[in-house]
Amino acid sequence: MNALNQVILKLYATTQSASASEFSENIFASIKSLVKFDSGGLCDFAQLPEAGLKLIAAVPHNVSTEDKQRSRTEYIDTEKVVGQNAIFTGDPLLKQAFRKKGNAVSLSVMHGARTTPNLIAYGVKTHALQSLAMVRSSAIHTSFQTISLWRAHADFEYTETDKAIADIILPHVFQAFSIHRQLHARAKNSVADGATAICSLSGHIQFIDPAAVEYLHGEFHDWQPPFLPPALLDHLRTTSEKIYITRRFTVVARLKEDLLFMVFRPSTSCDRLSATELVIAEMLARNDTYKAIAQRLGSQPATVRNQAHSIYVKFGISGKAQLARIMKDAGH
Repeated sequence: MNALNQVILKLYATTQSASASEFSENIFASIKSLVKFDSGGLCDFAQLPEAGLKLIAAVPHNVSTEDKQRSRTEYIDTEKVVGQNAIFTGDPLLKQAFRKKGNAVSLSVMHGARTTPNLIAYGVKTHALQSLAMVRSSAIHTSFQTISLWRAHADFEYTETDKAIADIILPHVFQAFSIHRQLHARAKNSVADGATAICSLSGHIQFIDPAAVEYLHGEFHDWQPPFLPPALLDHLRTTSEKIYITRRFTVVARLKEDLLFMVFRPSTSCDRLSATELVIAEMLARNDTYKAIAQRLGSQPATVRNQAHSIYVKFGISGKAQLARIMKDAGH
């Protein structure tokens, strides 16, 4: 079995074995065993209403997402998707990759005929003088994923062999990330149709699905992805129940290792309940025990029993059966 096949098998094995915090580094290490690079990243872009094309989530390797985005804003013109296979951008590599979705393309910033002074300055500042990228093939025209691999040295250009290897391995990398996200994004006991997101404790979004983007964009009009809105992040980091409720949506989060896993859902008319009571009411309506609820919230069964009594008093009911009907009518 050749090295390429071994790496592909390792990619899919990693989706099952690696933790959320270890996964990306393992994946980029696998790619690097075949194609050498200094830094890179997997990025999710979306066309946001009135905001144009935005980076909404990123998994970086040996690079600061914040610094990269700041430099891109400084040196690259406004970007927007203008068709299924067309994009308005000052970045010729992204333009070519978007036109040739599913194929690896490369660009030498210092030597390419399509480069501009701004692009050269961007490459120098971000240590990306040689770039190789692929845009994932997708039927969705307003959002897309990219994988980019950057080399810091002007005389270390990507070869046709590098691109041929990338053509084979990078589609599997996209698929490995998708599988891993499906395995880890949804919190235990979350609703099946909830929108999901994953971010670091610093608020850097590593994954977010389109429904969650719509929730955040609708509630926080000055939201600057790929970072969680500060008000939401501060609340989730500092409260034990990891629940945040707005008029539009409710977020329930859990902390696993050094990442926050979030589930978004529409807020309901149950505003007479506190954030914690709302989650307890949902679990009681599913006939969960006090012990199971306490384990989920990190509290004691006696505390949950008292909170359940408070919920019943607020609704003027006496038990789980009545509560289940109320929660069902409210859409929970």
